[in-house]
Amino acid sequence: MDTNKSLDTIAKYLENLSKSENERNELYFFISQNLDQFFEKSERMAIDVKNIKDKYPENWKEMVAMTMFSTL
Repeated sequence: MDTNKSLDTIAKYLENLSKSENERNELYFFISQNLDQFFEKSERMAIDVKNIKDKYPENWKEMVAMTMFSTL
């Protein structure tokens, strides 16, 4: 995924996050400055989800939910 497309996607989601344009711009700037870290987290999370799905094929969604909420 190229960076411009990624930043466009982030901008789209930020519109739903806050009604304040200043806050959206601040969040967008912060995320764009730290984009590599956000993608690293996303990649790691996707790997974790796949591992849980492989280990618990019957109830993997519940296991993912419990794992993700416990790490927040």
